[in-house]
Amino acid sequence: MVYTGKPSRGCQMCKSRRIKCDEKRPICGQCQKSGRTCPGYQDEFDLVFRDENKAMQRKANKSTGSSSKAGSSQQGSPSTVSQSPQFESPFSTSSYTVGPSPGFTTPSPDASQDLDLVVIPPHTTPPDQATFQAFMWNLEHAVPPTLQLPPEFEAVPFFFRNFVSLPQQADSMRGYLELIVPLYNQARPSSALHLATNAVALAACGNYPGRQDLLREAVTAYGKALRKLKEDLKDPQIAKSDETVLATLLFSLYETIMSTDDTIAAWANHVDGAVALTKLRGTDQFKDPMSHAVFRAVRTMMITSCVQRSKPVEPFLGQNNTMGWVATDISEENAANRLALLCIDLPEIRARANALTNIPYNPAQEAEARSIMQFAQMVDVNLQQWYQTLPPEWQYRTVDMVYDMPEDVSQALSWLGPQHAYHDVPLASIVNDYRVCRIFCQRVIMACMAWLGQGASGQLSREYHHAMYVIQQMVDEISACVTFHMNYDWQPVAKELGQERNAAEAFGGYSLVWPLYVASNAETVPQRQRDWLSGRLFVIGMKFGLSNAQVLVLARRHVLTCSPMFP
Repeated sequence: MVYTGKPSRGCQMCKSRRIKCDEKRPICGQCQKSGRTCPGYQDEFDLVFRDENKAMQRKANKSTGSSSKAGSSQQGSPSTVSQSPQFESPFSTSSYTVGPSPGFTTPSPDASQDLDLVVIPPHTTPPDQATFQAFMWNLEHAVPPTLQLPPEFEAVPFFFRNFVSLPQQADSMRGYLELIVPLYNQARPSSALHLATNAVALAACGNYPGRQDLLREAVTAYGKALRKLKEDLKDPQIAKSDETVLATLLFSLYETIMSTDDTIAAWANHVDGAVALTKLRGTDQFKDPMSHAVFRAVRTMMITSCVQRSKPVEPFLGQNNTMGWVATDISEENAANRLALLCIDLPEIRARANALTNIPYNPAQEAEARSIMQFAQMVDVNLQQWYQTLPPEWQYRTVDMVYDMPEDVSQALSWLGPQHAYHDVPLASIVNDYRVCRIFCQRVIMACMAWLGQGASGQLSREYHHAMYVIQQMVDEISACVTFHMNYDWQPVAKELGQERNAAEAFGGYSLVWPLYVASNAETVPQRQRDWLSGRLFVIGMKFGLSNAQVLVLARRHVLTCSPMFP
C-alpha cells in the first residue's frame, strides 16, 4: 500500500469545496450555514481501506514527469492492457521485454524516462500464459534456463565424491588426495589449487559417456591453472606454500586422466617439480603438521616416479643417500608411510637389475648379481615383518568360497578359492601394495638368477622356485579381494557412512587397477588366471568410463593411491 496522507472525515460537500468541515452529526454545520444540502459522511470502513490505485497512478506519472500525459501514454504503450479500476501496477513498463523463455529481464538505459503504467484486468489470463507457466514451474522445480552454472560446479563435487576418500584410520593416511579437502577450503577460488582441482575434476567427469564436452573445458582450466602456477612461482613465499606443492601434484593426476601422447613425460615433469619445491622448503616444513603431510605425499610420488624410470632417488638436505627423505625416526611414521619408506630402495634395485640383465652373462659380474639379489631379499624380509606387525583390524576375513569357474573366465566375477573382505577399501589397497612390492622383489631375484643360470646350470634353482611360490601366493591374495573392492554390499564402512553405491564401487575399482595390472603381468602365473585378471581390468574400464589406454596409464602411474610401485 502507498501512504496518501491522513484521510479526511468531513462530509462530501466540504471536501468538494475544500473547506474545513466541523463534522457535526447528522448535518454538517458548514452546510447548514450556507443553506446547502449536506450529502452526509463517508463510511468508516471505506476511510480505512480506501482505493489507492489513483494515488499510485498519480505518483508514478509524477515521478516520470508525465502527469499531464498519463492518459495518452497508457493508450500508446505497446505493453499496456486496457485500464481497470480494480488493479493497477506501476512495476511493469514498456521498456521491459519478455523473451521466449522465462528469466530475469533487464531495463533499458532510458527506462526511467519511458516508465509506463501497465494495467492487468483482474481474473483474466496474462498476455503470455505459456511463458508465465514455464517461469512458475522453474521457480518451483528447477533453476531457470537463463541461469547457467559453470561446468566445474558439477564436476568438482563429482570428483570429490568418486576420487577423494578420507581414510577412517590414521595408519592408512597416505598420498595427497586426502589433503585436498582442508587446503581446498582454505584457498581462494582464483588460486592455482582451485584451478588445478577444476581441471582434474572436469577431466575425470569428461571421461564418462556423454560428457566428452567437458574435456574441452578441462583443457581450458588446465591452461589457466598452469599460468597461475607460473605466476605464483615468481614469489618465493607462495612457491613454497602447501597449496602450490599440492597443485603441482594435481597436475600429474590431470595428465594421467587425460592420457595424451605426452602423458608419461608430463607426469614425470610435474612430480620432479613437486620434488624441487619440497627440497626448497627445507626442514621448516617439518614443523607444521600439514606441511609435513604434504612432504610425505611428495616423497611417495617421488619414489613411484623414480621406480618407473629406474632413476635413483635424489638426495635431500645434502645427504649422500636416501636417508634424508626419512626426515624423522621411521617408527614415528604410520603404517602406510612405513611401507613407502621400506620401498625407497626399489628404484636403485631395479636400475641395477636392468643394467645387469640387459648385457650377456659375464663371470666378472656375478658378484653384482648376488649383491642385487641380497638387496632384494633384504627388502622382502622387511616387507614381511611390516605385514606381521599390522594390527588385527588390517587382516582379511574369509566371507565366501568359489568352487567353479565358467569356461570364459574373463566374465567371472570372482576367482577360484576363498574370497576376502577387509575393514575398508583404503586398508585393503595398502595391503595389496605390500603384495605388489613383494612380487617385484621376487621378480628381481628371478631375473638375476636367470642371468646367473646362463653360466652355472641351475645351481640356484631352489631360490628361483621359492620366488615363483611367493609371487603366486601374492597374486592369489590379490585375486581373493577383487569382489570386496567392487561390491558395495561387502563394504561395511561405506554403508555406515552412507556413501553412494556407485561412488564406493568406483573408488574400490580404481584402487584395484595397479595390483591387477601387476598380477596379470607376472610371467609365472597360470594363463587362465592372467586372463581373469585382465578381464577384471576391462570391466573396471567399462564400468567407470575409461578406455583401455586410460586404464593402462592409470595402472602404470598408480596415481590414485600414490604407492611406490613399478611395472
